Amino acid sequence: GTTKTYQIPIGHLDYKFIEKCTDVKHLEKILRVLRSGEEGCYPDLTLFCEKRIEHLHPASRALRKDKPAATASDFTAEEWETINGELMSWVTEMNEDDYKSQFIETDILHERQDNLPPIRCSSSCLPANQNKSLQSKQRNKKNVPRDYSEWDKFDVEKECSKIDEGCDENNSKARFFTRPSLPVIDKKIDTTGMTKKDKIFIATREKEKGNEAFAIGDYMEAVTYYTRSISVLPTVAAYNNKAQAEIKLQHWHSALQDCEKVLDMEPGNIKALMRRATVHSHLQNYQTAIEDLMKVLYAEPENAIAKKNLLEIEKKLEDIKPVSETKSKGKKILIQDIEDSEGGEERGEDIKEYERSRGEKKKKAQKHLSDHEGEVNGFLNHDQKGESHEAEKISRSHGTGSLSADGGSSLLPPIAAKLKSEGNELFKSGQFGEAVLKYSAAIEYVMGLGEQNPGDISILYSNRAACYLKEGNCSDCIQDCNRALELQPFSLKPLLRRAMAYESMERYRQAYIDYKTVLQIDSSIHAASDSVNRITKTLIDQDGPSWREKLPPIPVVPVSAQLHRWDAGNFTSETKPRSTADANREEQLQMTSEKDEEKFKTLKNEGNDFVKKGKYEEAVNKYSECMKLNTKECTVYTNRALCYLKLYKYEEAKQDCDHVLQIEDSNIKAFYRRALAYKGLQNYQASVDDLNKVLLIDPNVLEAKKELQQITQLLSLESNAVASSQQKQRKKIIIQEVTEFDEQKEGQSATSEDAVSEEVRTSALLKTAEKLSISEPTNAYDFGQILNTVNANKDECACADLLTIIDPPKLPVLLSNKLEGEIFLIFIQSLACYVLGKDPGLVYQHLFYLSKAERFKVVLALLSKNEKEQVQQLFDLLSEKQNHQYSLEDLESLKKVYEL
Repeated sequence: GTTKTYQIPIGHLDYKFIEKCTDVKHLEKILRVLRSGEEGCYPDLTLFCEKRIEHLHPASRALRKDKPAATASDFTAEEWETINGELMSWVTEMNEDDYKSQFIETDILHERQDNLPPIRCSSSCLPANQNKSLQSKQRNKKNVPRDYSEWDKFDVEKECSKIDEGCDENNSKARFFTRPSLPVIDKKIDTTGMTKKDKIFIATREKEKGNEAFAIGDYMEAVTYYTRSISVLPTVAAYNNKAQAEIKLQHWHSALQDCEKVLDMEPGNIKALMRRATVHSHLQNYQTAIEDLMKVLYAEPENAIAKKNLLEIEKKLEDIKPVSETKSKGKKILIQDIEDSEGGEERGEDIKEYERSRGEKKKKAQKHLSDHEGEVNGFLNHDQKGESHEAEKISRSHGTGSLSADGGSSLLPPIAAKLKSEGNELFKSGQFGEAVLKYSAAIEYVMGLGEQNPGDISILYSNRAACYLKEGNCSDCIQDCNRALELQPFSLKPLLRRAMAYESMERYRQAYIDYKTVLQIDSSIHAASDSVNRITKTLIDQDGPSWREKLPPIPVVPVSAQLHRWDAGNFTSETKPRSTADANREEQLQMTSEKDEEKFKTLKNEGNDFVKKGKYEEAVNKYSECMKLNTKECTVYTNRALCYLKLYKYEEAKQDCDHVLQIEDSNIKAFYRRALAYKGLQNYQASVDDLNKVLLIDPNVLEAKKELQQITQLLSLESNAVASSQQKQRKKIIIQEVTEFDEQKEGQSATSEDAVSEEVRTSALLKTAEKLSISEPTNAYDFGQILNTVNANKDECACADLLTIIDPPKLPVLLSNKLEGEIFLIFIQSLACYVLGKDPGLVYQHLFYLSKAERFKVVLALLSKNEKEQVQQLFDLLSEKQNHQYSLEDLESLKKVYEL
């Protein structure tokens, strides 16, 4: 059983347990239970427990004992005298202080009585002589007792009118003899020496004072306090509240300025848009007011106040329209043509000069972009091109007629460009905190200037997000990526960085969505596909087979944002100065891309129609033509694989499925059709593996279940056939007595049989060697497939070939999180048997980078004694082999990593 409190086993309330126990907290709990007496009274055991705790932790709270309050008997006569003397001296000092303070207060009151401000609406508002006469009248009045008969003569209305007249007279006198004016409140607060916390505290306090003043209707005072709050720390809320107070005071222009500042700080702020619409409405700028209200309704379609205000403004516009029409009907104006050749020439010269200056600026911009092509990067080297291309599209759509629109990607101001380049250099040198400060300064400078190309600001936010990600500050990284994507939607770098931040915060669903969006934009990013594969497994473990249902919707990337969608090169990624010829070329490219897309769709539909009719050869031709236009469309490959299966071309079907799985590693159709291709090629084990993957992704695929049953039967039949063939090969041997001559013959026949069997064995080994032809893996998926095959066959030679092909620094990336005990051991064995004699330096490098892989520590902890001895033997052999790539000290330090 256990105790009621703390649920401690009864067996722990024992001398032996307490003596052996070293957990102080557990002993403290035992002591409390013993002291409470709920399990009985054991004073010796309690004392023993206290001594044990005192031995382990002398300062334990459980050992503290309450001292009883002191009584008179606890003190000696001398101590009482000192205590009494101190108390008496303290009392006399306090009395003296009280007397002094009263004396000083009365003196100050008499001195400053004339200077004190009067009480509001009181008789003290009157001059001194009137006040004295009023007081004397009040003294002369006597409370004369009245008779009950007087109440009959009492006129209530007359007395009420007298009271009203008296109140009006007093109010008028109070207004005339006003109190001294209140001190003027400073509209600015001096913030020198304040910390950020102090500023936030003071700004909030001043804003709350403004809110109180606004609530009681004192709008002037509210404006003053809001101004004070803004002077300490400008915030959206303070500007918004100030704008509302200004509207109440009908200070339209001030309110408009406040709303503009809010929208600069936070574009799309609903309150600021509503208040600016109100201001424009009062200033009779009805069209701009309607625009603001439309923005509000776009963000909040159910906003009743915005709808109401919009209807009112539209009515006002309708009322104004007839007046404007009548006004427009006026006098006829005679327009004459005047020769203006000189002005035209001047204008032409101005245009040429303008174009010349623009050309120079573009050249500088291109040079700047080329200088900083390799700036802060997450995964990609070609991503900068995508960003500049997106910036070109955004600027073209939002800023027609401006330099940024013509130039593709506008050049940052010199100061901001310098700050950005400094941030890039700091990032490259690993000083991420300092780089953040540089990027922040560049962003503030650019935002302070006003209108800038969104692409430039987006890159600054993206770079700062990269710094935050390196520092492990994932929340700030996500915020910056969100801002970058607001300015430049479907930009690769912010999407990748946000996905990585989500993954490190274990928000796997959001990370999966971002990685999928990245693959829609550019399917050649292996890092994104590897991450999708990894997260898919995590989500399956976490949410089970219905994991896809719990995902948020994946955004559809427009065709214009897909960088490498078409292989025909229709989308250009370099930003060039746009002349009229370039504009025409871009239009032509866009037209050709649209035509290619239409052609692709028609060819695909024709291929689908041929499949329905059973004409698989014609369908293959159509799908092949589709692939010439677009190599990244997975459905075309899976459809052609189906046709190849129908035509019994299993190797071609397998190749198409392999191509799809390189692009999209969880494509069910590709796995299923590759399983059928393996079945046709009589590779039943591989077919079973693919069907198991299909059922892992979606357990409800009935066709996969049926195929799996059939192929497992085929596998069992094949294994039975092999066993029976082995049995057939056994021969009956007749035992006879033989002579020496017969023995010699028998020996000769045995040696010949051994030679035959040896030949068979060597031919089998050659066959297996032929099967396991090792090629260099391009990604983690391929590496995993090769590694699984090698591990299944326990082929150390093939594993050695694989390790010699791979560059050692790539090993941790290719392994990812797939390192297991069996793989670790086959690595050690293959390095010891096949690689050590040829290149000991390569063995050292592989051991060094293997220690950097994920799950290395876990695998090392789970190794048995024999397995650790194998690792120790490899290190001993390495120490015997001397090599210029490592020293004995390096080897000793690596031994410590391997815990040897």
